[in-house]
Amino acid sequence: MPLELKTPKPAAPIGARLIPPSRGWAEVHPNWRETFAAERLLTAEMLLALPGEIVSGHPDRHVVRVALPGGSIGYLKRQHRVGAGEKLKQWRAGFGWSPRCVREAKLLKALDRASFPCPQWIAYGEDGDGRAFLLVEELKDCRELRVALSDTTLSLAGRRRLAERIGHAIGELHAAGFTTPDLCAKHVFIDPTSFAVTPIDWQNAARGAFEFRSLAALDASVADRLAAPRERLRALREYARVCRKSGIALPRFSVLARTLRAESDRLANRSSIRDQREAVNADQRLVWLADEAVCAIPEIAAIWPRPAVAPPFYSCPSNTIHVQLADGRPAKLTRGRSFVPIGRLLAWLRDKSWRSPGMAIARDLFQRERYGQPGPQLYAFGQRVTGPCSAEWFVLQSVGDR
Repeated sequence: MPLELKTPKPAAPIGARLIPPSRGWAEVHPNWRETFAAERLLTAEMLLALPGEIVSGHPDRHVVRVALPGGSIGYLKRQHRVGAGEKLKQWRAGFGWSPRCVREAKLLKALDRASFPCPQWIAYGEDGDGRAFLLVEELKDCRELRVALSDTTLSLAGRRRLAERIGHAIGELHAAGFTTPDLCAKHVFIDPTSFAVTPIDWQNAARGAFEFRSLAALDASVADRLAAPRERLRALREYARVCRKSGIALPRFSVLARTLRAESDRLANRSSIRDQREAVNADQRLVWLADEAVCAIPEIAAIWPRPAVAPPFYSCPSNTIHVQLADGRPAKLTRGRSFVPIGRLLAWLRDKSWRSPGMAIARDLFQRERYGQPGPQLYAFGQRVTGPCSAEWFVLQSVGDR
């Protein structure tokens, strides 16, 4: 069965569209208000709809790399569903009745006021359909910590200096009362020239508490081949020096080192930590075409039909058929319908996003490719809710292994 995926017509420029009414709200940084107004990016719905490639994702949220007016690059954190349970959690933490995106924006503002390096927030807000977002500017000329440590041209003196800068930067943050619960290798960026350290991902951080054990996650997420024990101890020693200078009481250095070593070994068994320690396919990319209803790899997204939500992917019987893509590649399309009143109810009670069997299949295919395991290539997938207890889903994949 041939599957006609034709190249879509280019969309009209954003500035040419009428501005629909918004049921949500958005706050834009003063430095960007004039630029966004000129591009008529005026509502939360419009900012949530900025196109781009997904760089990381979770069941209820993902991060998209987007092109901003003027040629800048930004990262858009989109939450698909914000329930009362999450807002209650943020309220109890002192951030008001708000989603985690708003909490992170408030932390970024506080970090900026305290003159700490952090991602520059551009905009944040909520729409009227239970979604939220935070848009931040790219850290220009910075590299992720694992990339910086993999640089074979980095001298021994440079590695020692980098270790000290990391310990110093985290120590100053903790001494100022900023917690770092999401501290890990993929959330630390380095300026290769000055060795300035910029942690990202502040959505679960707070102020007022002190917990040095969060350093263990950073240590555990850096593979043994990337940092020698002496370099790790050098970072810890500088961290302890900064904290003690600020009046924070810490255990003896030997006790501190053993405590963090034990915690690091324990955390190393977590899947999120193992992912950072292992060599993976970092070139996997996805494009969200219609919220969670259609998500595809870039080359398939470029020829996806418009409208994106249409037969043969939706409104068809549950079955598996073989199709042919526009470029001649054969593919297998699996379609399904789910009626799961209990599953949907449990997801609602737990304040979680429900996931269809199609999402589970897509996740498995994506993970196999990520770790170089044999299996078909994932082309596209999606799900859409059709009723209080019902949903449709699909998975498009290659025929045979990659």
